[in-house]
Amino acid sequence: MLRRIAIAASLLLAVATEADAMTFTRRDLQTVYASGPIEENDAAKFAALPKFETLELDSPGGLVGEALAIAARMDARGGIRTVVRAGASCASACAMALFVSGKTRVVYMGGRLGIHSCRNPDGTPALECNKAMAANATAHGVPWGVIEGFGKYTKPSDMMWLGAEDSECWGLMKWSVEDTSNNGVDCYRWASRIPAEEVTPASANEADYIACRANAATSRTYVSTGRDSQGRSAAYRTACERIAADPKTPKYAAIDIIMWLTLSDPNMSAQKPGTLMVTILDRDDKQIVNCWKCLAIVGISEAMRGYPREALEDFRKAVNLVRRETGSVPAWLTASVDTAAAEAAKQDR
Repeated sequence: MLRRIAIAASLLLAVATEADAMTFTRRDLQTVYASGPIEENDAAKFAALPKFETLELDSPGGLVGEALAIAARMDARGGIRTVVRAGASCASACAMALFVSGKTRVVYMGGRLGIHSCRNPDGTPALECNKAMAANATAHGVPWGVIEGFGKYTKPSDMMWLGAEDSECWGLMKWSVEDTSNNGVDCYRWASRIPAEEVTPASANEADYIACRANAATSRTYVSTGRDSQGRSAAYRTACERIAADPKTPKYAAIDIIMWLTLSDPNMSAQKPGTLMVTILDRDDKQIVNCWKCLAIVGISEAMRGYPREALEDFRKAVNLVRRETGSVPAWLTASVDTAAAEAAKQDR
């Protein structure tokens, strides 16, 4: 029965029935690129693939039963890493069956997951399908509360799109086999603590990344005035620096904290925020160029070191990315472009 149930939204289902089935293309000896809708016999095609390590996904979803059959074959092989690269989307059955079945799984900046509940051909909720998808996801370490929430708040006809940061925060990602930093509860805690609680010097050592990230999201102090007393206490900012550099802190959360500190703490330049950010992202240039916050951090670092032309280029790249992703540009980023342009003009004189 599940083989006949499509989890994709109506538009995506229409596309899937007109297009070819999922194709599996070898990128290299260890990487397979899976693209297109999930159709009949795709599990057999997957089973015929030679051994590989990484499955790159770009699919609108498709037949749930077929997707779960692929997931079972992934489990049988073991050790497969699932990836959604910049510019790619993995939606519906692709997200909740294939992506979550990875031993490790990463949505890179610029990639996205699409989540919603199952539907029958007549548009009504498919309860057995939802149960099967939830069972597969939880068996691979996705928090039950997150799955329950997605099922409750996403209609079969709607799609909830999650970018890299949200995918990490809600526990859908797993950077390494040992990674236990993303349990979904933290994302709820982060959201529920806005506005962030004031952390005093006395309680700074107890600050966690949730509190630091909440302050990063809500702080009105985005551009440094050069005063050490600016924003949160020096002790608290130091605690957040430590948390950002801690390997146990989720990578995208750490970048959020670093950007806030770079903008608001006049002493942050001594910590080399650009170098710290690059290290956190494993020196992956493809990640950095698709992350507007990363480009902003690099630009600020370049401006601090007296390289306004380089800073201007990276600020402009950040502007283009954030405008494309959100439709607007933070005022401090626009001001950074203007300041870097003025400094660059001075050097040209």
